[in-house]
Amino acid sequence: MAYETLLVETDGNVGIITLNRPDALNALNAKLCAELVDALAAYEADTAIGCVILTGA
Repeated sequence: MAYETLLVETDGNVGIITLNRPDALNALNAKLCAELVDALAAYEADTAIGCVILTGA
């Protein structure tokens, strides 16, 4: 899925989610939170993912 406020990638069995609102210092808003919940749910459903790294742009 494409996200407006996140960059999501997979490296082997590691999911990487990057908060991508540098102009707002990656402050949480409703859109980012909804997308983060969706991305985390997708990784949780993927049995190949062993961990998720959360980082900021």
